[in-house]
Amino acid sequence: MKKHFYIYGLFAAALMLGACDYNEDNFPGFDELAQPKHVWNDTLTLSSGDYKNIAELAANKELALSKDPEGKSFADALSAVASNKFFTEDAPAAWYLPAFIAKQYPYMDDKSKVTVHYNEFANLPAYLTRLAGVKNYTFDSDDYKAVWGEDQRVSFISPSTKSKISAALTAGISKPKDGELVAVNYAWSDTEPSFGGGGSQEPEVSYTSIGDMLNAGAGDYTVKGEVIATYGRGFLLGDKTGSVLVYLNAPANNSIGDVVTIAGTTSIYNGLMQFPAASTIERVERSETFAYPDAVAMGGAELDAYAEKPSVKYAKVTGKLVISGNYYNLEVEGCSRQGSVSYPEAGLIDPALNGQNVTVEGYLIGGTKKFVNIMATSVVAAGSRADYTPVGVVALSKEGDYKVKGSVVALYKRGFLLNDGTGSILVYLDKESNNKIGDVVAVSGKTSAYAGFMQFGADIVVETVTEAAADFTYKYPAVMVMQTADMDAYLNTPFVGYVQYTGKLKIDGNYMNVIIQGAEKAQGSLSYVLDGQVDKALDGKNITVTGYAIGVSGGKFINTMVLKVEEAAAAATFAMTRAAVVPNASALYTYDGEAKVWKQYKVDGVDVSILQPADYDLMGSNYISKPAEVLPLYLTKIYPYAKVDDVAAVVYANNKDDKNQLGATEFKFDGSTWVMTSEAAPAVITFQKVEGAWVEARVYLESSLLDGQDGGFVSQDVVPLPSGSIWSLENSYGWKGTGYANGTNLDAESYLVSPEIDLTKAATPTIVFDCAINFLKGNERKDFFNLVVSANYLDDAAAAKWETVEVNGWPEGTSWSFVTVEPASLAKYVGQKVRIAFHYKSTSAAAPTVEIKNIAVKE
Repeated sequence: MKKHFYIYGLFAAALMLGACDYNEDNFPGFDELAQPKHVWNDTLTLSSGDYKNIAELAANKELALSKDPEGKSFADALSAVASNKFFTEDAPAAWYLPAFIAKQYPYMDDKSKVTVHYNEFANLPAYLTRLAGVKNYTFDSDDYKAVWGEDQRVSFISPSTKSKISAALTAGISKPKDGELVAVNYAWSDTEPSFGGGGSQEPEVSYTSIGDMLNAGAGDYTVKGEVIATYGRGFLLGDKTGSVLVYLNAPANNSIGDVVTIAGTTSIYNGLMQFPAASTIERVERSETFAYPDAVAMGGAELDAYAEKPSVKYAKVTGKLVISGNYYNLEVEGCSRQGSVSYPEAGLIDPALNGQNVTVEGYLIGGTKKFVNIMATSVVAAGSRADYTPVGVVALSKEGDYKVKGSVVALYKRGFLLNDGTGSILVYLDKESNNKIGDVVAVSGKTSAYAGFMQFGADIVVETVTEAAADFTYKYPAVMVMQTADMDAYLNTPFVGYVQYTGKLKIDGNYMNVIIQGAEKAQGSLSYVLDGQVDKALDGKNITVTGYAIGVSGGKFINTMVLKVEEAAAAATFAMTRAAVVPNASALYTYDGEAKVWKQYKVDGVDVSILQPADYDLMGSNYISKPAEVLPLYLTKIYPYAKVDDVAAVVYANNKDDKNQLGATEFKFDGSTWVMTSEAAPAVITFQKVEGAWVEARVYLESSLLDGQDGGFVSQDVVPLPSGSIWSLENSYGWKGTGYANGTNLDAESYLVSPEIDLTKAATPTIVFDCAINFLKGNERKDFFNLVVSANYLDDAAAAKWETVEVNGWPEGTSWSFVTVEPASLAKYVGQKVRIAFHYKSTSAAAPTVEIKNIAVKE
């Protein structure tokens, strides 16, 4: 299979140059190849298109590749300049502007100068450079065959096959390099294809135990286990061998006790393995009972030790509760970190407990230098017991008296559905509820079984704990789209869950049923719908129902508490067998050379997402011209529970319809909004033409040292003279040093130390100066006077570590004549901040006099 990668591009633009000081019309017989040469000084400000032109120059590509021919890291960084529109530490302007200037000014003579105004980003995270240089890989028919098999003609990815993207990449990309990164574009459908009975059967799935997966490390896995805890961003899955976090970035559409399978690519976050939101989750069955394990009490020291080597552990922690907005932290005595109750469901924590000592029970799910994260199952005042039983536990318990608390998530004419994150339970009032969706309520009373599930029935007390605000919108989990097979399967393995299905509405008196095309037995049944929820004009039409499945009646009716009913789009009637073939989804994958497998790309401590085509529609534009303004809206949507200092990166196309223009930007959440961290800052650099080549004219230190200009140098005597300083500043001779005083050569030692010189972004810095030495009296200059450099100077020359710089061209030491030394290289100190110093010594045998002027440290 032949594959083409496309490096993302940029907008084309032309650089407008200043007018020349000659005109070819004034020269009869003008020869374009013999234009006159000039010494010019000019200034350029790079446009957006210039960055692309610079990145695409053949000379620059060769230069970048020569610096890392194997890993191509610098080549990727150069490519990223085109989309980023700024230079970085791995793609510095000093490397790549010379070739661009040479092309723009082919006839400038030596000594000409060009000053360039450009954008650069210092300390750009390495992962952002990789993301900006990501290549595109678009699925074709061969890739879909690798997913579905040679005998199937399916041109999309579905939930059951998403885990096979990795295998398709292995088949489709020849000789991938370790760490290679691609943006995979493919057609996606929530609907599984219908093979009409003629397709091949899927092979029996082999599951990896969670314990084996944890031991093996991050990778592609399919596991099976029980949901053992939930929070506002997902759930914990456990089997007899271990537990793993399933991070959905949304509430779970599962209850504790659900047995599910998960297929996906795991990653490490806060020291623990987790499955990401892109994983495929399938509900298999329901456990018959459920109970949390016994909690292990942990104090401050234990929490600190845990954070250094985290594991999933059910624990009990006591400390002072501190509530700040959506953050619930726990100050534990003797702990250098705080406990953090992660994304608790509404109603779990009583706000009145703020500032009090509380006991939190739940699963520890990782730690950082600041926090130990807890997926809480109860939060109560210290020394007391929980007043409420989790809904998920009650749903799997025998009939009896219980008290629960949670949110109203759906309503019908006979009551409402209550959910606290651990599960849902029907509260049957035999009348409409006075509550609204989003209200937090407490329910106490007896439970009984109906339609395969437990429910609260007669003789119950409902108390409103918190009323939802008028503008409140309840955050539902990702909806489960039920196909024909799912509807029939539900009859045998019912569950309470947030679902959606499509079929023909049939209204018969007060009964509203939904006929599912192709179903052997199952029908939807809209239970006691509220007035106005269903337009009776939809009778006989195909509709899409969104709501909660709440059990089976009559052996075939799937009772549904309706949230929304709307006429199905025309294409929906073919959803069983057809799906989009144009790429409508994207994901990032990277190659693990050691494991020889493609994995979904993850960055520790950073949530990385790629903008999907539908996201542009939600933002109302096909273009991302101002990422700092537009992308925070997107991040607010996908990370509604963000915490202060959370970091997220977005990969996006400048133009929705042109995936070859991918860029990447990092944001940090400040508590109220997402703020771009990867903004480039304006910078200036000057180049001079020397012997036909453009070289950087960067100056780090420059001073004549005459007329009272000290250049920032200070003298520090190590062995001082009896009176006066070894060094003095002379108007006509610069800095002068001598150990000769009162007609006598004296023992003395001193350093003349420069201000700090920042070479962190230098390329080939050199130092040059004028020097005069007299009265050396035939001694070796190096025994009395040297140029030295220190990278650890801290106001004490004697305590610093100094290295001698090799300088050629010193004066002979017998006259007052100044000599310009040969430029000496400081390349050894590139990447550091240093001090230079002139180190002077004298003895009773010789006390030379030295003078320094016209010093410069530059490229």
